[in-house]
Amino acid sequence: MQITVKEIQFYVREMPMRMPFKFGNVTIDSQTALHVAMDVELADGRQARGWAADMLAPRWFDKDPNKTVAEGIRNLVEGAYAAAEAYRAGGRQSGFALWRAGYEAGRAWGLAQGVDPLLASNGGALMERAMIDGLGVALNRSYFSLLQDNVLALDLAQIHPELVGVELSALLPPAPLRSLHIRHTVGLVDPIRTVDIADDDRLHDGLPQSLQEYITEQGVRYLKVKIGGDPVADFERLRQIADLLDEGSFDYHISLDGNEQYNDAGDLSVLLERLEERLPVFYGRILYIEQPLDRSISLDAGLAGDIRGIAAKRPMLIDESDETLETFRQALELGYTGVSSKSCKGLIKALANYALVHQLNDAGRNCFITAEDLTTVPVVALQQDLVHVAALGIPHLERNGHHYVRGLDHLSASERSLCLERHGDLYRAEGDSGFLDIREGQIEVGSLQGAGLGVDGVVDVAAMQPLDSWLRRIDE
Repeated sequence: MQITVKEIQFYVREMPMRMPFKFGNVTIDSQTALHVAMDVELADGRQARGWAADMLAPRWFDKDPNKTVAEGIRNLVEGAYAAAEAYRAGGRQSGFALWRAGYEAGRAWGLAQGVDPLLASNGGALMERAMIDGLGVALNRSYFSLLQDNVLALDLAQIHPELVGVELSALLPPAPLRSLHIRHTVGLVDPIRTVDIADDDRLHDGLPQSLQEYITEQGVRYLKVKIGGDPVADFERLRQIADLLDEGSFDYHISLDGNEQYNDAGDLSVLLERLEERLPVFYGRILYIEQPLDRSISLDAGLAGDIRGIAAKRPMLIDESDETLETFRQALELGYTGVSSKSCKGLIKALANYALVHQLNDAGRNCFITAEDLTTVPVVALQQDLVHVAALGIPHLERNGHHYVRGLDHLSASERSLCLERHGDLYRAEGDSGFLDIREGQIEVGSLQGAGLGVDGVVDVAAMQPLDSWLRRIDE
C-alpha cells in the first residue's frame, strides 16, 4: 500500500497533575503533550488524518544534569521536525519505507547535534504512529488487521537479520486482547498507606491516592515499583510495600524499575540478596527488573558476568538503554532477556523485537517483551498504546497516566463526551468528566478495535495550542 504524506501539523496540550511523579532523580509536577496531525493520501486518492502524541518528558530520554528541561524540550521538538521533513519529502512509498526514512533522519539529526540517540528516535516514533493511524483510517481497517495482512510492507529482517522469512502474522495471537491487567506504578514519593498522607496533602478528588486505596478500590494485582539506587533505602520501602500486600489474601505480581539509578551492579545484588533472605514471598513475586543500571554501564561487556549473575536471580530487561535498533541484540549477548515495548520508542521497533523474542523462545531461550508507559493519557497516547499492546497479546501493562493526571479533566467537553459515548467499556462517567474504569485490576479495550490506532476521530484541535505559539511563550 503506497502512502503520500500531504501535511503535518503540531499542537500541544497542557495538563495539570494531581500529584507529583518521581522516577530516578527526576520529579515532575506538570505535563505537556506534543500532538502530531498527519494528513495522508493513498494511491487511489483516499485521504485521512492520523494522530500521534507523547509527553514532552526529556528527563526520561536524556538524564544529563547539565541540560535544562527547556533544552530537552527543544531537542524533542527539533527531532520531531527532522522526522516530519523526511516523511513530507518521502513521496509515495510503503509504510515501512516511510518509517525507515523517518528513523534514519532522526538518527542523522541526533548524531549531527550530539543528542542522545534515545531522544533522537522519538520524533520518528511520533511520525510512525500518525502514519499508521492515518493509513488505517483511510482503509477503515484496524491496527491488528494492518499487521495481519502486512499492509505496511514490514521487512523485519532489515531490523534483525535473524528474521529473514519471518512473517509477523504467524506470530500474532488469533485476535487482539479485549481486556488488559493494569500494572500500577508506585512512584518513589507515592504514599503507600492512606494514613501516611498528611491532611494538607490529601487530594479529596474522588480517586485513589495511596497504594492501599488502589489495591482496595480498583483491585490492582500487578505493581511496578520504582527503586532509587540505594539498596538500604530501597529495601526499606519495598519492605513497607510487602507488609501491605501480605495483609491481603490475594496473589500479586511485581516488577521493579530502576530507571538507571544503580551505578554499581554489586549494590543491586545486595538488594536482591536481602529481599530473597528477608522478604521471600515478595521476592518470589518479582517478575523482572527493568533497567536498573545506568545506561553508561548497562551494556558494558566487561560487566557481562555481573549482569548474568543478577539475571540468574531475576530476569532483567532494558528500557532506557534501548537506544537503537540493534541494542536489544547486544543486550541479549550480555545476559538480559527482556526488552520494553513503549510507544515513545516506536511501534515498528517493538514489532521487530516481539518477533525476535518469539524466534528465540522457539529455539529454547526464555526471552520476553513487556508493555511499559511514559505517562500515556487520553485520548491519543493512551488509546493508541492500548491498541498496540492488545494486538501483541501482552496481558498486563504499566499504566501511570490515570494515577498522576486526573481522568479526562484535561480534555474538552466534546472530547470527554465522545470518549464516554464510544468507549464506555474503557471509561466510566462521573460528574462532567470520566475516568479509566478499572475493575478487579483490569480494563476493557474491545471498543478501541476500530479504524487505525483507536483515536476514533475524537481529537478537538480547538482545545489545543499550535506548537509554534506555545514555544514562543515558554521562551519568554
